[in-house]
Amino acid sequence: MERKFTNMRDLARSFAKAMDLLRPETEHHHERVAYLAYNIADELDYEEDDKNEILYASLLYDAGIVLMPERKADQERYLLKDMAAATLGMIGDVPRFKGVCEVMKIADPETEEDDALFDADKYKDFAEIVDLSDRVSAMLDPKDAALNQASDICNAVSELAGEAISNTVAEAFLRFAEKEYVWMEVLHQPELFLSYISDENTVTLDDMIILAKFMSRIIDFRSSYTAMHSSGVASTAVRLAEIMGMSEDECKMMMIAGYIHDIGKLKVPRSVLEKNDKLNDEEFNIVKEYAYYTNLLLKDVAGFEQIGRWASLHHEKLNGYGYPFRLKADDIPMGARIIAIADIFSAVAEIRAYRKGMTKEEVISTLRDNVEDGAMSGYIVDLLINNYDNIYSIRENEVSKEGARYYAAVVDAED
Repeated sequence: MERKFTNMRDLARSFAKAMDLLRPETEHHHERVAYLAYNIADELDYEEDDKNEILYASLLYDAGIVLMPERKADQERYLLKDMAAATLGMIGDVPRFKGVCEVMKIADPETEEDDALFDADKYKDFAEIVDLSDRVSAMLDPKDAALNQASDICNAVSELAGEAISNTVAEAFLRFAEKEYVWMEVLHQPELFLSYISDENTVTLDDMIILAKFMSRIIDFRSSYTAMHSSGVASTAVRLAEIMGMSEDECKMMMIAGYIHDIGKLKVPRSVLEKNDKLNDEEFNIVKEYAYYTNLLLKDVAGFEQIGRWASLHHEKLNGYGYPFRLKADDIPMGARIIAIADIFSAVAEIRAYRKGMTKEEVISTLRDNVEDGAMSGYIVDLLINNYDNIYSIRENEVSKEGARYYAAVVDAED
């Protein structure tokens, strides 16, 4: 049996913080939805396994929002049913989240009833619990006292009962809402949802690779220009690590670091990611912050001591002129040096908003220029160049598979 690597509690905390970066205007929204959904399920006397499925669904239900057109302030927000198909397209290959996928199928108005894998009635209730929790969280105003809002929100839920939400689910929420402390906790301590995740819910290295690949889609699918980037970085970095003789576990950790090295980029607006011109100083300063946020999101995840450093230091340079920590060669671990080279290699080979992908000769020239400037390890760059065709082929294979998934998810979002 493979040993424990990390735990779902730390990953859930990191995921909620990452989604706050993506939509700062709804900070702590996912935590509030998770807190409410779990407690509504508890009010309904659900079994612990069912409550856990609802908890994960409440954290992941709107992952597909990265594929949806950005809405203006005066437009109605997306509801669970709007994002369900896109979210399903992003997490459908994650075994741990089969229950979440079933919730998304039920929530998607386009899903045929025959497509349900499990109990349709059960997952209809699950979807309604997540939907209601999302609606209630969106109604809450952090600037007002919690109890000042309770009556209006309960009235709004009563109006939804029997229509958008079943009477059973609505009544369970209203019973839970009678307790005054609930309103203080959901508004000011929603992170309490983490206490509902068991310490026994462990994650192995192989599990983590699958979860990291899913996370890379949230990072990359925001733009067609970055949609396959992290899969390219991960596959390149792993092959370099193998050539350098790293252990099997180290290579697995390298893959995880490659998939999530850009997680802090969720902080960067889509308009900056897709700018069809050189970034100005202010925009580049926004971009430079993201490696710091990658460190912030990963530093407290158990088992990520190496992965976090490899991922968050990939913009440091051996000559000390990188960012954001301005480290020099002796302070930059080998894993971070590999990710840095894999990142540049993948980025220059890709089509971007402001240029076409580079040829093999141009890629090699760019890598060698970085070595001459003292930014990158000449040893690792030479390994890449000497194995160029093999590494490029591996990268292209992974990028093609992830690209197919991206375009399928885009179609789901548009439908």
